[in-house]
Amino acid sequence: MSPTAGVVDIWVNLLPPDAIKAFMGQPGFEGIGEFFGDCGDASGMDVLMAVMDRTGVDIGVMTAGLSAGTEDVLLIADKQPGRLLVSAMVDSPTTPTQNVKRVRSLAAHERFCMVRVSPLVAQYPLNDKLYYPVYAACEEAQIPVAINVGIPGPRVRSACQDPVLLEDVLIDFPDLVVIGAHMGHPYEGLLMQYMLKWPNLYLSTTAYLAKYMDPALVKFMNSSRGLGRVLFGSDHPFLPLPRAVDEARALPLSDEAMEAFLGGTARRLLVKGV
Repeated sequence: MSPTAGVVDIWVNLLPPDAIKAFMGQPGFEGIGEFFGDCGDASGMDVLMAVMDRTGVDIGVMTAGLSAGTEDVLLIADKQPGRLLVSAMVDSPTTPTQNVKRVRSLAAHERFCMVRVSPLVAQYPLNDKLYYPVYAACEEAQIPVAINVGIPGPRVRSACQDPVLLEDVLIDFPDLVVIGAHMGHPYEGLLMQYMLKWPNLYLSTTAYLAKYMDPALVKFMNSSRGLGRVLFGSDHPFLPLPRAVDEARALPLSDEAMEAFLGGTARRLLVKGV
């Protein structure tokens, strides 16, 4: 893939400095700064679009809460047609009926592309029955679900994100596209085996610098069976977009594998009508 070809970043955030500070100030999140260092600037739409333009990112997927506020973010995306899509985080797992209604309503919007599950926050395992109605609604609407897997950065229990639990979801929802978010470290070997076994399972590099990727996973991305199974994402501004893109482009991938990694697979899975 040429250095100027367009990228799809499957996780960007539009956050003012006080929101970033509030996120970092949550109990257990004190160590996040040790992973990311200084955050980038995502204080306004002009700033976000400028950094996307500067780094060659054609499309960014913004994240909002599922319970409220998603419509406001969709309005922002509507003002940048072709540049922004919207995903929604399940921020209230204990209200599954309401969550299902929200997913079904949002799924009708052209720019709504994905639901996110971050088990570390509420500490419910990713295969908990509270998430199952959401998974069912997403499968029905043909909306992918991105699920945080692996050891999280915050100092909270990690068992809820054990990727072994993904098999329950993949078996019980055979038509659901699942994207493992935040790399799944240190379980890359298991996740590669799962991707070989389950055709609807993908992995993303969100919040994880490409230079730290397991060499075996990079080799997998270059293989015929691993081609297109790993998607690029930054989690900007926590992992600033310029740094994430530069590291991603430096990976020793074939042109075909790089194109799939930096945008080809994401367009196929997330952009409606492609």
